[in-house]
Amino acid sequence: MRRIFDGEVYELVVKNDDFVFSYCKSFYENTVCVGYKMLSDDGKETMDVAKNIYLLSKFGTNFKTISELTSNYILAKTTELSNGYLCLLSDTGNAYLIDGSGMPVWSGNLNYRGEAPSDISAYKNSIWACYSSAGVLIRFNLNTMREELRIGGKNSPFDKPTDIFISGDTATISNSGSNKLISVDLSSYVVEEKEEFSESVYSYVEHSENRYVLLKSGLYIIE
Repeated sequence: MRRIFDGEVYELVVKNDDFVFSYCKSFYENTVCVGYKMLSDDGKETMDVAKNIYLLSKFGTNFKTISELTSNYILAKTTELSNGYLCLLSDTGNAYLIDGSGMPVWSGNLNYRGEAPSDISAYKNSIWACYSSAGVLIRFNLNTMREELRIGGKNSPFDKPTDIFISGDTATISNSGSNKLISVDLSSYVVEEKEEFSESVYSYVEHSENRYVLLKSGLYIIE
């Protein structure tokens, strides 16, 4: 495992061939200057990119309209649905389903016991959300946008889950509380512990046959 960026990263965005992230470029008197980086072609180095590149990767071609639906585009989460729509989640738990023209076709709230999801990810005809304080994963049906399945709760395998990454039929959950990655088979709901780290793990992604984790000390490639 090798560190490729040691700054404070806010969010990793992987979409199609792009892997971009936002980070704290500078901090002065309660004012944060946000910077944006992209991984190099070999996936092992980072380079600076413009804000619009980050917004395009995160929100799509209608990023100007979509990003205005939330008061903080950095803290907002997005996931692309199988029908081409985009699900946008604000840090307050307010959510939107947005069509190809950038217009919302549904809006509602995905909070669970007053807590907003820490992350969302689309899978087939559903959206999975993880909740850090509650220690649960919840599946929402895209047709009704209502909860239809919950994993976790009492004696939960999830300890402050902050991120959910889905590849194929497997969801990988980043547990910032236990420093572990937890995998969930979304077809059988079998839960397994994967890697454990010496510090908090906040995010996990796969890109161009490489695996990455965001730890408290920075962004690492798993080699």
